Amino acid sequence: MRSWLAGFAVLALIGFVASPAFASTLSERKHETAFSASYEDIDQVGKITNIDGQWQWIFGKGFNELGASLSYLKVSPDSGSSSDSTIIGPVYAFNWMPDNDKVTGYVEAAYGFVSGDLSDFVDAAWRASVGAKVFVGDSAAVRFAIFHQSLLGASGFDDQDSNGLEVGISIFAGKK
Repeated sequence: MRSWLAGFAVLALIGFVASPAFASTLSERKHETAFSASYEDIDQVGKITNIDGQWQWIFGKGFNELGASLSYLKVSPDSGSSSDSTIIGPVYAFNWMPDNDKVTGYVEAAYGFVSGDLSDFVDAAWRASVGAKVFVGDSAAVRFAIFHQSLLGASGFDDQDSNGLEVGISIFAGKK
């Protein structure tokens, strides 16, 4: 737990201390690779660890992004054994200030197919988030987002919903 908090603190510090003086805008870039993580401890349910990786193509003057998402999800219930899985599927993001060189807000939606231990109980998952990308340097940003995730239960199992905060980094490549 302490290592997670230390990692989040370092990412936040980078976002607030690094100078965006040389930052470029999303409208000038072709691709975004993003990594983020979240950790939830839900009373009387258990702990959920989620590590996400995304690759997205930026188009529409920086307003739109479309790509693929790969997530690792570990569910550790308060009682019983833990299970883990990978979730893979498409992701779409809309950036509402792509010409700003300091920060842009975004909304994002993803749908994924579940594999691994968790696939015995869950068929698929969808996720929606709203957040900000704080640009640091010419080709990176620190990401902060609030998300809602729904694990769609397999036949005979209920859907599982969760909300949380994720922190991560984005790396931008390719000039238009």
